[in-house]
Amino acid sequence: MSGICAVWRRGNPERLTETLTAVSEGLSLVAPKHLGRATDGEAGVGLSARFGTQQIYKNIRVLVACDADLQNEAELTALVAGREFATENAMTACLLAGLYARFGDGFVEKLRGAFSVVLWDRLERRLLAAVDPFGIKRLVYYEDGNTTLVASRIDALMKSGEISSEINPKAIANVLNYSANLAPETILTRVNRLIPGGLLLVSNRNSHVTKYWDMRYDIGGEADENRLCLQLEAVVEESVAACCGNDSFADLGAFLSGGTDSSTVLGMMTRKSQGSVKAFSIGFEEQPFNELGYAEMAARKFHAEHHTLLVGAQDCFAALPDMIRFFDEPFGNSSAIPTYFCARMAAQHQVKVLLAGDGGDELFGGNERYATDKIFEIYHNTPRSLRKWLIEPTLAAAPNFLPFTWAKGYVRRANMPGVERLMSFQFLRTHSLEEVFDGNFLKSLDGYSILDTPSRYYAEAAARDHLDRLLYVDVKITLGDNDLPKVTCMSELAGIQVRFPFLDLPVAGFSGRIPAWLKVKGLEKRYLFKRAFGQLLPQEIIKKKKHGFGIPVASWLKSDRKMRELLNDTLRSVRAVERGYFRREFIEDLFRKHDVDQSSYYGDTLWTFLTLELWHRQAVDQPSGVAI
Repeated sequence: MSGICAVWRRGNPERLTETLTAVSEGLSLVAPKHLGRATDGEAGVGLSARFGTQQIYKNIRVLVACDADLQNEAELTALVAGREFATENAMTACLLAGLYARFGDGFVEKLRGAFSVVLWDRLERRLLAAVDPFGIKRLVYYEDGNTTLVASRIDALMKSGEISSEINPKAIANVLNYSANLAPETILTRVNRLIPGGLLLVSNRNSHVTKYWDMRYDIGGEADENRLCLQLEAVVEESVAACCGNDSFADLGAFLSGGTDSSTVLGMMTRKSQGSVKAFSIGFEEQPFNELGYAEMAARKFHAEHHTLLVGAQDCFAALPDMIRFFDEPFGNSSAIPTYFCARMAAQHQVKVLLAGDGGDELFGGNERYATDKIFEIYHNTPRSLRKWLIEPTLAAAPNFLPFTWAKGYVRRANMPGVERLMSFQFLRTHSLEEVFDGNFLKSLDGYSILDTPSRYYAEAAARDHLDRLLYVDVKITLGDNDLPKVTCMSELAGIQVRFPFLDLPVAGFSGRIPAWLKVKGLEKRYLFKRAFGQLLPQEIIKKKKHGFGIPVASWLKSDRKMRELLNDTLRSVRAVERGYFRREFIEDLFRKHDVDQSSYYGDTLWTFLTLELWHRQAVDQPSGVAI
């Protein structure tokens, strides 16, 4: 891994160089191409650079370190008159310094693309840190009154020697439930993650986080389907072109799962390239997980240079230690495995940047749960008197066998508040905290509920429609906390950078203008999106059910000897038990059910427990014992 950092030592400023060196060197999990540091009294910034987007710059006013992959540098340069001279490897950082000089803190609102930046104002003696609107580039930070530390990775902050390694119990519960922890908290009690679209400002007087950008809905008033379709196609095409930039297509490629989003990105790349685009797809021998047929269909449609790879259990076993370590928090989403192998294959074909289709479902209404929720909304919108005085008393008196049991379950879920209904199938809704966690650990959760964070997002959403509020929850959790770190971390492990055209601000902003009823019309998901790209994409892809990159880990944990032994030896070890997180009886029950159940549920659940324990062994038990 690589990235940027900042240190402000208001206490013991003589230790600044020591601390900044430790944190900046701690950013690297692979040999960096360049290490840089710049200091000013009690504060400094640093970087461990692997890519050209990671830069450092200083002048008489500021120290700047950035990891900024911007799509509008030409426009930004025009805003900065009399730009200072900077060497080629600091042009973007110099530009950010000039923008700050002209626009102050508001300069971040003018950036288009993925970025993280730390800036020390030498005149005002204050520190600024910011990340892009969707948190594609991430920053974490620690404060204690005397010291402020900011870095791209948690383990870099730990190298400072300032931070306790106390584990945040709520993060453990989040990982089990969501496969990832949720911002702004992190796996460590004293470390926070900067929220997407967040700006951290620290002065001698105070520190606070503000939100400079967020998704807004119901802002267009446009309901003409034909006009919206044309506008959507145009804005996506322009954003894909912007993400390609001036890069040679020899250096560019596309993730291709065979789904609507990745196929659209590939199609738009082909329009810009006027030639063959490199596309990369992963398949498995287990047919239910294999979408190579759809990927090949898209590749043929767009005459792509298509590369495929079949991944097996032994590939997973060999790559797992490096993959676990590259996440700076526990991460249980098994689709990280095909993501890594896809990016690695691209790197082997000399690709430097991959375009990905992430974000389309959360912006345009593509997840199955949105259509399912509309079925429950039908009952929820039935007159209350009819529900409470006729339907529900009748069902209460009905016997407990089909179809009455189905009807009772339907009514029970339909009566749940919207966000609770969305989360009703989550792991810690189907299993109680008392069933899963050890008694002492349960006390440390201190009233935790998996509904806390999604309920807050649902309430905060700048939206009137229920569906748009659900989309906002998924933008924050499914996308921001899960899918984006999966793609960016695994791609960097392979030596690749990633761009996300659907998360380009013109596309994201446009999605907020689309009325909710055109995102999911009736029970048809992505209604307007499919209309807009119906001529571009093969009809088989338009009509197919969503799958995406999945992986048969449950099958592998049964059928592959090494994977099965790893699971048993890890989760049944004394070390895992002595952490005191989980009831041993619950883990054993998962093993028993995994052995006899034909579904993937228990195997997928055990995979999350396995990755959690493996992460602890690498990052907590022996944090310096891993080399990649």
